[in-house]
Amino acid sequence: MILRRPFLFLSILFLLFASSCGSNDKALEEKYAKAMNLFWVNKRSEALKILNEIHKENPGYKDTLFVMGKINYYDLKFPEAKKYFEEIYDKDPENLTALLWILKCQFASGVRDQSVFENLQAFMKRDPNNLEALYIGGRLLEEAGKTDLAIQNYSQMILQTPQIALAHKQLSGIYKRANVAQKADFHFKQFQAFTKKE
Repeated sequence: MILRRPFLFLSILFLLFASSCGSNDKALEEKYAKAMNLFWVNKRSEALKILNEIHKENPGYKDTLFVMGKINYYDLKFPEAKKYFEEIYDKDPENLTALLWILKCQFASGVRDQSVFENLQAFMKRDPNNLEALYIGGRLLEEAGKTDLAIQNYSQMILQTPQIALAHKQLSGIYKRANVAQKADFHFKQFQAFTKKE
């Protein structure tokens, strides 16, 4: 009888703990869903407020930091945005998406110190065909007066035209089958523009 009571007491404690955690997770998920809905309808300041609350409750919750960074970026608050992306990248140096957003923040805010070139180089070593990084690199090289290297970057972008054209062709087919004529026509015209012979 004595052995059963401590077991019963511990079982009740466990159930109470589990149910409180479950309701806390549900509340957090609801907050997150609300914030994302606000973000998608362009109510960024309201979304950011909720995401900040979520981040205080659970700093690693889903992609909260990433969305907070994007909100600041879209609001042209590049230094603030960069801090969020750096926090993500510091925790996971293999996260190329975070590194690309750091680079985009630096470029957009006019940062032209050694760090922007180091970030670009680190990114390009791991993803040398990324169109955004190639464009940023081309612009930085142009600004530095290294036109020949800028031409190489832009030429690398042009080499990817066939893949982009094929993507438009596939999208046109998908939208045509889905009876979304306007989007099907748009993507077909894009495909034709990319494949048109001069």
